[in-house]
Amino acid sequence: MQKYTMLIAHIILLSVALVSTMCSDAKKEKQEPEQINEEVGLPVDHLQQWNADKLSLFVHFGVYSVLGGEWEGKKAERAENIWAETGMFADEYEQTARDLTPKNWDPAKLINLARDLGIKNIIFTVKHHDGFCLFKTETTPFNIVDFTTFDHDLMEEIADACNNANIGIGINFSLTDWHLPAASPMSSHYGAPVTEAHHQNNLDQIRELLTNYGDISAIYFYSGINTPAQSRELRELIKSLQPQCLISNGIGNNMGDFIASPFNHAPVIIPDIPWIQRSSALRPSLGYKKNKTTVDTLGIARSKIRELVKVISEGGNYALNLAPKGDGSLDELEKEILNHMGRWIKVNRDAIFRTQKNPLGDTSNSWLATWKDDHLYLFIDSVPSSQKIVFSAPGNEIEKVRFLGSGIEPAFFSRGQKHEITWTSPAMADPMQLPVLEVTMKDTIQPIAGEPLYTALNDTISLHLNNATPFRSISGMDRLSEIPSNTALRWNLGIKQKPSALLKFTSFEVGKTIKIKTESSEMVETLKGNRSNLIRSENDTIQTGQIFRSKPFYGALKDLHVNPNGNNRLQISHGSWMVNSGHKDNLKPLPLTHHYYYVEIDSENPQKHLYRITGNDGIQVWLNKEEVLLAGNDNMEKPMTCEVVLNLKKGENILLIKNFNRWGNEDHFSLTPMPQARWLIQSVEIPENPGFIEVTEQNKENVHADIYMPNFSIELMSEN
Repeated sequence: MQKYTMLIAHIILLSVALVSTMCSDAKKEKQEPEQINEEVGLPVDHLQQWNADKLSLFVHFGVYSVLGGEWEGKKAERAENIWAETGMFADEYEQTARDLTPKNWDPAKLINLARDLGIKNIIFTVKHHDGFCLFKTETTPFNIVDFTTFDHDLMEEIADACNNANIGIGINFSLTDWHLPAASPMSSHYGAPVTEAHHQNNLDQIRELLTNYGDISAIYFYSGINTPAQSRELRELIKSLQPQCLISNGIGNNMGDFIASPFNHAPVIIPDIPWIQRSSALRPSLGYKKNKTTVDTLGIARSKIRELVKVISEGGNYALNLAPKGDGSLDELEKEILNHMGRWIKVNRDAIFRTQKNPLGDTSNSWLATWKDDHLYLFIDSVPSSQKIVFSAPGNEIEKVRFLGSGIEPAFFSRGQKHEITWTSPAMADPMQLPVLEVTMKDTIQPIAGEPLYTALNDTISLHLNNATPFRSISGMDRLSEIPSNTALRWNLGIKQKPSALLKFTSFEVGKTIKIKTESSEMVETLKGNRSNLIRSENDTIQTGQIFRSKPFYGALKDLHVNPNGNNRLQISHGSWMVNSGHKDNLKPLPLTHHYYYVEIDSENPQKHLYRITGNDGIQVWLNKEEVLLAGNDNMEKPMTCEVVLNLKKGENILLIKNFNRWGNEDHFSLTPMPQARWLIQSVEIPENPGFIEVTEQNKENVHADIYMPNFSIELMSEN
């Protein structure tokens, strides 16, 4: 399984241009020469450092901080968006900006707070949606140096302070600008397309930020919808000026180096590439909010610590948000929450920093865990009634167990793969109520692999998407169109003998070039195939009924407006189904449009059947209440087409399809049965005792996009 972990790192290194650490400590504390990956010439330790840092601190400060979430009796749910939420006019917001005088702004206090938490990276929001810049810029007078009497470049001050303290400085930058006349109008989802003039303004400001303030560890982009060309130009500018600077997926069009989940939300899936979850202590607001109701700072700290532990046990990094007041001073409640967390982190830092994701696999059940080298860290949120903590770690034995902090050593013993620790009180006051056990094993820990697939002599096993262990990412043009993606597929095998192998696919997959790896071999295959059997049953009838269509709905691709588990032609949230005449709408669709299509398919017997579906920017398909396809369009210049083999049951089958129209262009939906479609087959050589089989797309440029082979499988049969 250690090879599996190294394989993930290798894939990430080949695919993502992560060329520098987010923390300047790496420059000053290197004890060994940098290891160089000869294939791409990238320093290996920079990626490792990003994953090792674990914690970052976000700072949201600006004009909105002065208002504290209230204006003329109106309250904003999210204080940083008060301009939009309370209906202020531009001149009223500008007057507030004129009065911005953060006389108590002190970067040293941020540095000290970060150090107490063990944080090595501070991310400063240099420009929010309101367009007000906390740095000196030639692009607009709407900045803290030129527009106020305060005359301090806050970005310069915090960058200098971080540099002196050996802490990395990153920037948080909105691609939306409500104050820029050349920008798109304010939208309800803050995700309007970026005009060309607005894009040029963003380029100019990023050039200033990467030129005038020293090394920038990372840029977090958010909001705004870039075209692929705009994302590419922005990325190329950043990497040309500071190659080491990491870029979040907020840049759009799958051109980010890492995944940053929206604030106060976990990612939709756990990615296998670097990712970070961001959280605010006083959610949902990111900016300072005054007149708060009663706040249980200890309770919030406990909740955030558990959130942190869950994230790092899943292999992610974690970021906390801080919202200074309008005068620049720290919010005492937030400071108190972070101080509570800092005391726990200081005691348990060995279980957090430089650790890897939970190695216990599905056998862990109750225990969140991290590990490094021969140390396993168990976070004990609750003690079972048996007073026994039991876990599996095959091929290893416990050498020592102790509580971090107190050093108390509970009794333990091992029985084969099972290890048991007798619960003993840690004998130490823990306000977070989350003690941590450090379990020292005799050998380096080997993460538990997934359950292997077996085939007996003369038996055939099919390796397909549903029984694979996928490598995951999150793919999409923008945050409104992002969906989970499978960037590679892997099957762990318990086959010792040499199997015969047959690739099986449809014409939809023809032309793809894939890399097939095993524990001891690697090969490249271009899918061509020889014609084989019909996909459908040749002598059984299939009748595809009339297509019904919903009214348009609006929202992000992930939004769901029709209940796929409903009865009576599925439950629709409002409106009713209409016959789909095939005629185009008289009115051009608006952006972010969803149409749903309902079809009844009658099959004489259980069988497979291939359907071709054409859509716009995203297609989601359910058959008999089960999701069978979710795909996005990586090419905004043409409609997307997919072909999917449906497993029909005998009698009536219910097919539900969602077509997502991101850009508001012509509706391209169509559904076509393919009764003459045939399987294609292609033989490949798989060595004896393969260990695993992994499939990736050869020379794949878009590292986040799905390999998208919905009908592909590998048929294995043991050779006598």
